Formats: sequence, C-alpha cells, structure tokens
Amino acid sequence: MRTLGGVNDPQMRASDADRDKYTAVLQDAFAEGRLTREEYDERLEAVYLARTYGDLEPLVADLPAHNLPAPRPSSDIVPASSSGAPLVAVFSEVQRKGPWTLAETSTMVAVFGAVSVDLTKATLESSDVTIQAFAVFGEVKVLVPEGMHVDLHGTGIFGAFERKGDVPDLATTAPRVRIGGLALFGAVTVKTVRSK
Repeated sequence: MRTLGGVNDPQMRASDADRDKYTAVLQDAFAEGRLTREEYDERLEAVYLARTYGDLEPLVADLPAHNLPAPRPSSDIVPASSSGAPLVAVFSEVQRKGPWTLAETSTMVAVFGAVSVDLTKATLESSDVTIQAFAVFGEVKVLVPEGMHVDLHGTGIFGAFERKGDVPDLATTAPRVRIGGLALFGAVTVKTVRSK
C-alpha cells in the first residue's frame, strides 16, 4: 500500500496537504488520458471528502503515483480494501445489493446523484461498522434488516437525515451500524426491511 510519509496505517487521518498530493496524482492521470472526465470528477470529490489514508489510497491504486513516497516495510500492513473504497455518485447512481461485503468503515457520497445500499443480504466485516454518508443535492439510502441496531447521528442542513419505517431493535447481539455525515440540500435515509 502506497501511503504518504511511509505511514502504513490506513486508519490514520489524512491532512489537507495529503489530500493535495493525491489530487495532484489524479490531475496528472487526467492530463495523460488515464481517467475520463467523469472518473476524474468522481475521484476528486472523494479525495476532498476522505478522512483517512485508507479512504485515499483506493482512489489512486490503479494509477502511477511516483510523487507518493513508498511505504516503510511492515509485517502488519492492512490492505486498502479493508477500509472500503468510497461509493461515489456524481450526477449518477450507485447501488450495492444482494450478497456483498460492507467494510468496517465506509464512505458514501451522493452529489446530484444517488447511492443505494441494501444490507439485508450483506456480510459485515465487523459487528460494529461505521458509514460516513454525504448527500449534497443527492440521496444516500441504506436498507437494513429487521433487528439491526442503527445509530443515526448525522446533520441535515436544508435536507433530511432520518430513519423511516422504524422497527424496534430486537436482538441485543445484533450487529450495529453507525451512520454519520451530512445531508446538504439532500437526504440520508435509513429504512428497516421487515423479515418475510
């Protein structure tokens, strides 16, 4: 895993200077024709919303990044995929449903678009997962199975950050999903799907 300053921990928080360096990699790739305009815009948006190195690395994993220092040797490097590649929808729609794996930490971004994730058949990497959801003139929708604990603590500004079709949490040992973030002229909604 390539990381800034030789830091191997994908959970370490990134600085504004770090984001600028990853932005430069994307700019070079776009100028060289390695990324389409749409791909460039989507990844650039994700860079500015990234909180950790684990959020940043997947955005340049398939690109030459000569200006990013090589990591220090380590026996416990955590793959970037373990923290989840961001789901980004810019003037588009992204869906995850059926059998899939939700990382312990995930970022979902909808800018004039929609991100829809269905957790009813998903596998969670941890019994306590965190989703950072950002809806800017867009929507992030999360479907959860009946009995799953949901902690919703985001902020709505001229938008909605809410849970619909609320069903009481039944199993005390059920997985917990913590959803934070921001709905700015958009919506982040969680809907419970009743068991058939």
